Amino acid sequence: MTARTTNAYVATIAAAAAIVFTLELARLEPSRIDVLAFLFLAVLAAVAQRIPIYLFRSSAVSVAYVATIAAYVLFGTPAALLVNFASAIVNAFTPRPKPWPKILFNTGSVTIAAAFAGSVYELLGEVPPLQVLPTIAAVAVSGLVYFAVSSALTATVIALSTGGNPIAVWRENYSWMTVNYGATAVIGAMLALAYRSLGILGAASFVLPLAVAWYSFKLYMTSTRQLRDRNRELQQLNESLRQSSTQLEEAYVSGVRALVDAIEAKDENRRGHAVATAALATSLGRRLGLSADELTRLEVAALVHDIGRVGVSEDVLLKADWLTDDEWSEVKRHPVIGANLLSHVGPLAELRPIVIAHHESWNGNGYPSGLKGQDIPLAARIIAVADAYQAMISPRTYRPAFKPHQALEEICAGAGERFDPAVVSALLEAVASVRPEVARVAIHV
Repeated sequence: MTARTTNAYVATIAAAAAIVFTLELARLEPSRIDVLAFLFLAVLAAVAQRIPIYLFRSSAVSVAYVATIAAYVLFGTPAALLVNFASAIVNAFTPRPKPWPKILFNTGSVTIAAAFAGSVYELLGEVPPLQVLPTIAAVAVSGLVYFAVSSALTATVIALSTGGNPIAVWRENYSWMTVNYGATAVIGAMLALAYRSLGILGAASFVLPLAVAWYSFKLYMTSTRQLRDRNRELQQLNESLRQSSTQLEEAYVSGVRALVDAIEAKDENRRGHAVATAALATSLGRRLGLSADELTRLEVAALVHDIGRVGVSEDVLLKADWLTDDEWSEVKRHPVIGANLLSHVGPLAELRPIVIAHHESWNGNGYPSGLKGQDIPLAARIIAVADAYQAMISPRTYRPAFKPHQALEEICAGAGERFDPAVVSALLEAVASVRPEVARVAIHV
């Protein structure tokens, strides 16, 4: 579809240019033309076209249009189209022969642009010879018309062939050239004025300013290309660093998971609890809008949230009956023990506020500090819900496992007291997305 549309567009431009060229050629007045000056401009256009300045998408720009502008100032639009055609012929075969569609488009686009520019110059009035300011003003306007038409046609064909947006292509490739084109067009006016006053030698004297204009275009493109190459290198470096960071995070999480698995191996009933809690907590965090970095921090904190249990007596942890008050007091020390352990491990130290608060309650009746509501870190509130749910649906030595809907009912009953209501809602959404029948039963729908 793109190739067909592009070919149709090229054919339309070529056909329109052929019509314009034929109509303008019928207006040619040979008596107005100085053959020597005309040949000078045609050769100047051809030479300028032989050394174009390449842009970003295999498109190019040359200063040959200066000769075209001088031609319509001196001899009218029909003569300008012939000079323009000389540059189009050179463009078709240099630096290497181009395919016919490209030849047709390039020739057609510059022909239409030159015809528009020449017509605008004529509409602004016949400028009397040697009137410098009126000539420069008229040429500046017509030169910008040439640029606008030529760049718009080229941006459109690039967009059609690549599936891009014409305006975006124009902004990227041509917007910076507006002032350069206007300033360079004035050289065409000065060249024509020099010819009027000094003849062919006066016109030839403006080859040097034209060369300077060409060099300024080339210098700008060289520096811009270097900047784009540097930006591309930086983007590649950033992507490499991002991938390395992701790999490090994965290795980091895997290492923590292995450590937790080793700790949980002592208690058959708790094996896999930390990993399950971390997976559920991450799911809840994602529903609550946490960023990628926050989700990674949440996942690791959930994995190590019970690491302080290593400081609790195994007799207490593995007891097959309800705990006494003293034993329960010992268990309640595990958030503080865990937080203290993490504070001595550099990469994990930032998780200390989360781990120490994962048994705090929304109503302030939790432990160890009695934090309340928003004072409890969000990650800790999320882990509290995920931890409670996973613990309830798992068997313990002193009770059987809850059914999922029973666990949800217990957690819903604690919303606003033990648990953050927003996190409980996220849990219901998470369960409903996997097991909608369980969520319906839990909330008695």
